[in-house]
This record gives sequence, C-alpha cells and structure tokens, in this order.
Amino acid sequence: MSLFKTKEWWQTRCGANESFDRHSLMAAPLFGKERHHDIIVVTSHDGYLRMYDPSSQWIDETKSPTNYKSTDLMIEMRVGDCIVDVKTGKFVSGSQDLRLAVLTDSKLLVYDMILVQGSETEYGDRCELRINYEHRLPRFPASLTVGPFGGVRGRDFFCVQCLDGTLLFYEQEVFAFSQTTRNQLLAEPIVYVSRYDLFVAATSSWILECHRYQSMAEWSRIGREDGVGEGHGRSSSSLEPDWTFNIGEPILGIETVTLTSFEIGIVVLGERHLYCLKDNCASIKYAKRLEYRPVCSRAYVIEPDGKLMVLVIADTGTLMIYEGTTLKWSAQLPFTPVAVARAQLRHLEGAVVVLSADGRLEACYLGSEPSLFVAPPLHPRGYDYTAAERELSKLREGARARKGSEDRTSDAGAEAELAVTVNASMDSADCTSPVCELVVQLSSYAALRDVQVCVHVSKPLLANVDFYTVANLYESHSRRTVVSVEGDWPSYTMDATVVVTYRTDEGVLRAVRKIGQIPIKATLRSCPPEKSSSFVTVINAPSILPFTQLFPEFAWADGSAQRQGWNAVGLGHVNSDRRVTVVSSVANNRYRVQSSDGSSSTLVVRRLIDGSARRKGEGGSVGANAGQNHVRSVQQRMDDHFAARREIEATTNEIGLLVNQLRGVARKMVRIVRERNERSLTDTGLPFLFETTCSSIFARLEDLAKARARRERSGHELRCNVELLLALLRSNAAEDKHEALRAAVGFEPSDRTFDCKRIGRRSRTRGWPRCSSPCRERAVDSRRRDRARGPAWFP
Repeated sequence: MSLFKTKEWWQTRCGANESFDRHSLMAAPLFGKERHHDIIVVTSHDGYLRMYDPSSQWIDETKSPTNYKSTDLMIEMRVGDCIVDVKTGKFVSGSQDLRLAVLTDSKLLVYDMILVQGSETEYGDRCELRINYEHRLPRFPASLTVGPFGGVRGRDFFCVQCLDGTLLFYEQEVFAFSQTTRNQLLAEPIVYVSRYDLFVAATSSWILECHRYQSMAEWSRIGREDGVGEGHGRSSSSLEPDWTFNIGEPILGIETVTLTSFEIGIVVLGERHLYCLKDNCASIKYAKRLEYRPVCSRAYVIEPDGKLMVLVIADTGTLMIYEGTTLKWSAQLPFTPVAVARAQLRHLEGAVVVLSADGRLEACYLGSEPSLFVAPPLHPRGYDYTAAERELSKLREGARARKGSEDRTSDAGAEAELAVTVNASMDSADCTSPVCELVVQLSSYAALRDVQVCVHVSKPLLANVDFYTVANLYESHSRRTVVSVEGDWPSYTMDATVVVTYRTDEGVLRAVRKIGQIPIKATLRSCPPEKSSSFVTVINAPSILPFTQLFPEFAWADGSAQRQGWNAVGLGHVNSDRRVTVVSSVANNRYRVQSSDGSSSTLVVRRLIDGSARRKGEGGSVGANAGQNHVRSVQQRMDDHFAARREIEATTNEIGLLVNQLRGVARKMVRIVRERNERSLTDTGLPFLFETTCSSIFARLEDLAKARARRERSGHELRCNVELLLALLRSNAAEDKHEALRAAVGFEPSDRTFDCKRIGRRSRTRGWPRCSSPCRERAVDSRRRDRARGPAWFP
C-alpha cells in the first residue's frame, strides 16, 4: 500500500458483464496524419470492439478534469463471438496506411479505419471499420504478433500463436507456413525482435528460446519438399533454437524496447523477478527481485535521455515505476487491473491507462500529494499505577471466571435457542419382537439453518433412521424413528442419545445433546424366575421397593411371575435364552440378582441401583460390593477379546501368504501359455494348485468373518461386564471419582485432570481386587520368548 494515489483524468466502463484480459487493451496513433495523439482500443471476450478518443481537459475553476463525455466513444461494434487479440500495422500490400488487425476465435480480420470528422459539440468524431481481407484459422488462437518478418520494409506480417503452441505465419494476404517449436505444450508469451529478425518465446520449461524467422521458413520449405505435409513444417525435434536462457520461473510477459539506435532491450516479467536481457540474449543487463506478486507490466523509454522505465502493477493494485533496479515512484490505483498501457492523450501526455477484468477503463496520472493521516497530539495526564493494578487484577479474575463458565454458558444459550424433546413409547405388544417408537421434537423461537440430528442407541438396539438433516428450522419439527432389537446380544443401557447441531443467523455453530430413555420392555420380557444361577450380585438398599415400581413396564404383562412369589421376578432377554432372576429380602433390605453370566444382569442391576438411589433420602444408603466373580468375568471377556484379535491377525497373515502363492501360480500359468510348450497346462499340476489355493483363501475368508464376529461379540460382552463393575463401584465412591474412573476406562471423555495411578489405587481399595489375568500372563510370556528368539525373518 502506497502513501500516494493516482489522480483520475478520464474514466468509463466498457459494457456490462463482459470479461477482459491483458490482450484487450491497446493505445496507438491510429490516425497519424489527422490525429497525432493515441486512440485507446478495447476489446472483450464477448466480441465487442470499442475505440475511445479521450477529450478530458483541466478546468481551473473546479480544479478537476472534465472526465468522460459521450463523444469520446468513436465506435462500438461486435466483431465476433470472442476477440482474442488486437494489433495495428501496415497490413495491406502497396499501402503505408495503418490498419487494424483483430484476432477472433476462428478468423484473423484486417480492417480499414475511416475517420469521419463531425461537430465536437454535437456528435464528435466517428470511426468506421471496413473489412479489407480475412484468414480462417485451422486451430484455436491464443495471441497475435506482428512485425516486418524477414527484414522487409514498409510491410508488417502476422504470427498467430495457437493454444497448442503452433505458430501460423501470414505474409499479409497470403498464408506462408506453420511451425511447431520444441518444448511447446501450451501458448506462452512471445515477442518479435525486428533488429535481428528473431522470435523470443517462453516454453513450458520456464526457458526462453530464440528462433530466427528465416530458419523457421527454411525448415518449413524443406519439410514440404520432403513430403511431411504442407503447412505443417518439419518435426519440431529437428528445429533447434539459436539460443536458450533459463529463467527458472513462470513468465507473465515479454516486451522489446529500443534503447538506442544500436541496442534493443528485452524486458521479461516473471512471477518473482523483473529481467532485462541484451538484444543478443547472451547476458542479463539487470534483474530485480520483486517482493510482491505482479499482475502485468509495460516498458517504455523516455526521450531524449533514453532511460528505460517499467510500469509493474502488483496484485494489491499498487503501481510501481522502476528505472533499472531502482524504484522511482509508487502509487495506489483505485482497482487491480489486468492490462496497462502508456498513452499520449489529447490534453495529457504520458497518461497511464489501466483496464480491469470487469471492464473498468481509466486514464490517470501520478499524484504528488500523499494521503497522510496525522494523529492528533496526546494530552499528557497523570497516571495512577495503583488503580491500574487493581483494575488489571479484577479483569484477570473475570477472565478466569468466564473461561470456567464458558462451556456452561454456551450450552445454556443453545438450549434456550433450541428445545429438544425425546419421547419413547412401545409400538408393539408382541413380546417376541418388540418395537419402540422414538419421537424427536425440535422447537425454536428463532430461524436456524443447517440443522443436523443424530440418534445413537447402543447394541443390540438399532434405529432405522439414525441421522437426518433439516435445511431451515422454523418454530417446530418432529421426526419418528423406530428402534428394534437386532441379534441376541445382551444390553447394558436403554439411553437414546440425540445430538443436534445447527447454525444461527450470525453463523455460529452450536450443539445440543439430549438423552431419552427407551422402555426396558424393548429388550427384556417377563418370564418365570430361576431357583439357582452361577452369577450372583447383591445390592443393599435403604428400603425394599415393590417390583411394580422398579419395573412398571411388566406390572400387567405377565401375572404368573408375580403369583409364584412376591419376592422374586424373572426377566429374560429378547431373542435369547438368557434369564435374570431378582429376589428381594425384606428382612435384610437387599436385592439378589442371579444370572448365568455378568453381561446378562448389567441392565437389571443398573435399574435396581437407580431405583434405590431415589429412596436414598429416606435414610440409609445404597451399597454394593464387587466380588471375585465380577472381576473374573471381566478378565474372561478380556481373554476372549484378545484371543479373537490374535485369531484375526493369524488368519490375515495366512490369507496374505495364500494370496502371494496364488499370484506366483498365476504368473507361472501365464508364462507357460505364452511360451506354448508342448506339454499341456494340465500336466504341470498348476490348475489343481490354483483351485486348491482359491479354496483355501475362501475358507480363510470365512474364518476371518467368524473371528471378526467373535471379536465384536466379546467386545460387547466386555463392555457389559465393565459397565456392571462401574455401577457397583459407583455406590462406594464419590461422584467426581467415579466420573474420573469412567473417563480413565475410556467410555466417556472428561475435561477434568486426574492422576491415573491414584485412580487405580483408589479403585483397588474401594472393592476392585487385584487379580492376575491369564491373558496378560500369556502376553508377557510371548513377549519374553520373542526377545529371546531374536528378530523373525519371513520369506
């Protein structure tokens, strides 16, 4: 950003919703005899051509220029579908008048320019364009280069560069030849040096290559004589450049300027440097490192001093003027242009003309008055350091308090904006395959966007719709989800967690979490109690509650269980033969939960502990001890899970070996077929080995699927047993300690900091006895054997 800004002299907008690039602007004296100043020519990708003759002049009364007038537009016409480039020169044989060459997407058009002078007060001067001749192009063009190719005098020829890098040469009305240079994949910047009759072009390898016009014409003539094809020249590999120069960066533009009568400079604009090469291209005159990203440039020479000046525009819209490697001036443009030119206008010489990508055209000059902001003077006053220290301490305390309550405040704000209600009800009276209907209702007083609802239930429960979105939420929205039981796995919780994320009008992303309870009847059914079981859990309660209050879902479901004994009830898992018997003892105020294993009784034990905890205020406390059977059950499930993982690993390795064997057999079979040996493929035994290997792979894949199923089941049963153990330890530990222990196990993360060693010691003292695990012992023994054996090498 520069302190100086350019001053607007003349400004207009070219069309509407049109696009422009660096080839869309040209300033040249088109009417040399009638007008000695430059005419601004602007072309667009929509095919429109416009000519402007700015008549703006300075007014002393207003201290400002007159700016744009409607009479400044000399002509506006549509030439074709797209105008690629525009040039001016002596393009007609036998005439020294300037013509206008317009390169479209399919033609090269040459126009005669006729100036129609009119009254400056009414209509102004007009220009008429008439087609002199045209060339149809065989390929899509990219740029146009003109000049006296071959050293001719008084005539200018055309060089059309196509998108694939092919050069098409036209000697005015006649097509000459075409040539493709090497290392040319796409259209790159190209320039013609008239002093040495050569072309300097950039390649896709970021290298400058020089080709003489006579050399390219000779190679093309020899190629036509050899029958390579008319108009295509010889192979590009046979045409070597006269010289090359490695720039080492993408090239944005190349220009030539006449420094003296004996020297021509080649100015190259790269992405990071500005180069000036000598006309023999053997060395660099200078190179300037740019600390910004350039967009476009324009080089010119100040007469009669012969100073080379370069206008470089940065992507920030800053105009840089360099004399050699020295930055002479910097000014801020009102917009970022895509093309820049220097023009001699009617009332302003050396104007800088810039064109933006959307058609904003402006002629400006360099302003010498900087836009400086002068800060007002400060009024010194006394400063109380003691009061400032107190204020700083108060702000620090407020920041700490805000940081601690930030999450709670955001959650409260989210719940105030969006109310989430979760209702569950049994939809089927069939006990064999119960179905629960879960209704999620969203209510909001404000408009919310991008609402995403995620419903999560634990196995064996399955929700048919676990995720859906609402684009815009107004007032309320409800969605029904069916929850059913899949498989014969035991369940450990009936929580249905609903997480809703949404975006407010301010763009703030928030989340609301709501937990609903699914009826326990969805996974358990009433059945007769069992007299004896192998797994027992004892829960001490302040008072014994009737089963109709603990399990209200089964109060009217099956009366036979209640008639067998009021102090015993049986509950069975849906889709399995597992049963859980609950026996209550009024004399001892305790419940006895019996089952075949620990994973089956997790859900019932948690229901009893939660129901008894509600009566805790009436006196007494809920107590439960974790015995050896609970710890052994957890360790047994850990061993099963570890064994399933080891089996998966071993099966995967076997499948890998069999696949390698199958590939080797297939390669040998292909080799025998290609060699066409006398013996048949069946005699080699390879087809039998191939079929046997495929059968073994399919068998191992089935074993892998079964092992993965066992791993999933053992992992779920391990989760059930650990949940049972945590539920029993909850009654003997504080709430924060239980939360830390649960976070250490890994089920639910916690934002509190805690020491894992202290948690382990406290859990052992609270009733989690330390027992040796066969799984851990086998793992330690296996590790010791591996260390003694050393590294294993596999073929």
